Amino acid sequence: MSAMNHLTLELTPEEQEIVGLLQEEMGLPDEEAVMKVLVRQAVQRVAITCPTCGHYARLTEEEQAMCRSCLSVITLSDGIWETNRPG
Repeated sequence: MSAMNHLTLELTPEEQEIVGLLQEEMGLPDEEAVMKVLVRQAVQRVAITCPTCGHYARLTEEEQAMCRSCLSVITLSDGIWETNRPG
């Protein structure tokens, strides 16, 4: 079961114009869809997907991350993120 979260943003006229331009350029139905795409893109830049459980893991070092869900330690080896389960 997932819960819906609502976010209210106050945008400047310039930011509102940019969101409108992005909506038009991406062919999205509304401003909410634009914000969801932007959030997903931002997450892809900063998060690692845990190979064990599929949740997002946070970088702890340059080539290492830890999954908060399954507690896997994930290391970058030859360009591939690999899991080293604790214990």
